[in-house]
Amino acid sequence: MFAKYPLQFWLLCLSTLLFFFSFTILIPELPDYITSLGGADYKGWTIGLFTIAAGLSRPISGKLADIIGRKPIMIFGGAVCIIISLFYPLMTFVVGFLILRFFHGLSTGFMPTGSVAYLADIIPADRRGEAMGLIGIMNNLGMMSGYAASSYIVNQVGLNNMFYLSGLIAFFSVFFVFTMQESLPNTQKLKRKHFRLSTDDVWDGRAKEPAVLMLLTVTMFGAIITLIPDYSVGLGVENKGLFISVMTVSTIFTRFFTSKLSDKKGRIFSCKIGTSFWVLAAILLMFRQVELFYVAAIFCGIASGINSPALFAWAVDVANGVRAGRAMATLFIALEAGITLGAICSASIYGNSFVNFTQVFLVIAGVNMVALLYLFRGVKKMGVNRY
Repeated sequence: MFAKYPLQFWLLCLSTLLFFFSFTILIPELPDYITSLGGADYKGWTIGLFTIAAGLSRPISGKLADIIGRKPIMIFGGAVCIIISLFYPLMTFVVGFLILRFFHGLSTGFMPTGSVAYLADIIPADRRGEAMGLIGIMNNLGMMSGYAASSYIVNQVGLNNMFYLSGLIAFFSVFFVFTMQESLPNTQKLKRKHFRLSTDDVWDGRAKEPAVLMLLTVTMFGAIITLIPDYSVGLGVENKGLFISVMTVSTIFTRFFTSKLSDKKGRIFSCKIGTSFWVLAAILLMFRQVELFYVAAIFCGIASGINSPALFAWAVDVANGVRAGRAMATLFIALEAGITLGAICSASIYGNSFVNFTQVFLVIAGVNMVALLYLFRGVKKMGVNRY
């Protein structure tokens, strides 16, 4: 399987792994950190502002990726990650910290957009779902190792040094991008006019179906990354990153065995299965029991492992090699919007009370049921059941 992919693909995978590790090591400690600054009521915004910034930057990153090339977009995203990490230790008040979280989000608005567009250039259509699954594994490995290592790193070197370490790892991610060849032919020099956006640059209608599904389903992920540290504490689980680690291991195993599923059975077929697991996981978390907590983590991993490659491959399919950066940007905008909604709304419902987790995940289960209904009824009505 591995021999089918060029060296550029594996360099992209390595850069992706390091990039996701660089910002994920911070996430498990952020709820406690902002609380220590006096901002306990703003926990949801540590993720919300991050994803809002990423979503706002997607239209311009997608457009520029189609004009000046994929590499400059990835390099810029990594550079933002490096710079912001150096400023975290200096911002020891709530407003300053939240401002940095917003600007840090620009990194994920650029790097993944350029990466997926780059992948679309170098991988043929009949292996697209598999390739998305493989690079997704790098994403997951970066996140899993980041979550698993976070508390250990803080205990060994302190939080400020972990901020600096985050920037150093982002530097190595950018280094590997520099070693890659540009995949977009006929690139142009950056000009002021390129920053003017049209409606199509903000929302590529060709990718609307996978974008709607992405928006609805990732609300679950937004709730998880925001509240699972508190949920873990409420259940007496000492390692606040354990749920994400279990989920990520599950995702990786799922992608190893199902990465070609959407290539063979279709994108909609795969998404029906993945979304069903999101619903089941949300229902299990409603019961606030430690045994179901771990089963839910496994189900979340299965859902992510099946859904994500299918949705990204679907968006690349409909782009058909033309303005792929914009199609990717549309899908990422939906992703960031869904995570933001999931993070902020779930934190609002939670209200720092453990018993409210039942209501949180009841709402999330309902949102994912809407996505499932859309897959069975709405998408076919739009005439795209061929995917």
